[in-house]
Amino acid sequence: MPHISVASGILALIPMMIVFMASLTEANQGPASVARRAWVMGTCLTVTVEANNRETAMNASEAALRAVTEVENRLSTWFDDSELSRLNSSAPGAAFPISPELEADLRDADHWWQETRGAFDPGIASLVEVWDVRGGGREPSTVELQSARAAAGFEHLMLQPGIAKVDTAGFGIEEGGFGKGVALREAADAAREAGAYCVVLDFGGQVAIGGNCQEFRLDIADPDRRDARIAVLNVRTGSVATSGNSERGLVVDGEFRGHLLDPQTGYPAPDWGTVTVVASDPVAADCLSTALYIMGPKAGWEWLQGRPEIEVVFVEGSGEDTRMTATPGLEGRLEVLAGNLIYLQQKQARIEEFTQ
Repeated sequence: MPHISVASGILALIPMMIVFMASLTEANQGPASVARRAWVMGTCLTVTVEANNRETAMNASEAALRAVTEVENRLSTWFDDSELSRLNSSAPGAAFPISPELEADLRDADHWWQETRGAFDPGIASLVEVWDVRGGGREPSTVELQSARAAAGFEHLMLQPGIAKVDTAGFGIEEGGFGKGVALREAADAAREAGAYCVVLDFGGQVAIGGNCQEFRLDIADPDRRDARIAVLNVRTGSVATSGNSERGLVVDGEFRGHLLDPQTGYPAPDWGTVTVVASDPVAADCLSTALYIMGPKAGWEWLQGRPEIEVVFVEGSGEDTRMTATPGLEGRLEVLAGNLIYLQQKQARIEEFTQ
């Protein structure tokens, strides 16, 4: 059974790369596995596909990479000429024509912004800039933070068929909370359409598995030690995303701050642990791992009520003191290696502790 290591923001598919190298020496007969690695959207992407023969597998891997490149050209705000960057730079009140693809992306983001009551909010480019999240980090002044907060919030974007408008200067959309999910979904679809019967995508902290694949074992890492696994999650299909601060963070005046910003306060969210989300849709997993981290375990658990299609593992503490709290749908799919695990809805005392 293939093994994937999962830390906060890091996944590795080294065993799959070995399978790829072996497949290159075989004739183009029978099932084949091909893995490709590329640097896209500011992080490492590994695409592994299985198909009925090597030519089909190669074509499917190429289709997946092309799909991700198209998403990068559309959504990456690291490029000034991407469609999203040009929207961010448009004048307040001006009608900006958008492609059907970008409109669909923004409507997906809008859906999860509304569903999470703003805990997931991609309209925080002004906050990302004022905290220098993409650089080394800095402490904004009170005036700077007030100005950035005034320009932040997805409510400043108005969507109409084929048209987007921003209503305030300084507003911008940060794709980091949903762009990887979009890329994973489109890459998986492209690979399947090109003939792959199994697709495994590892995109800098998020995995998507689609088609008729064998079961994968994903390591869940200690929040404070990404090289130490505390649990193993068995997954055959769907997407898994983890949010936390063990891999990334800001150091401001010698103090560690998380890189995930709370849209409500404008400040980095508290460093309480990690959350791992399992969902059928990579966009949902991407958006919700951010949102549930911002909410924290208590409010996150309350939000999850009535949403059985979303599976979650909250991890608090470290080492033997690690406390994992999971949704009941993961029972039998999680193996605990350190700390303790409680399934909510089955341990009333823990539920009461969360909800009081």
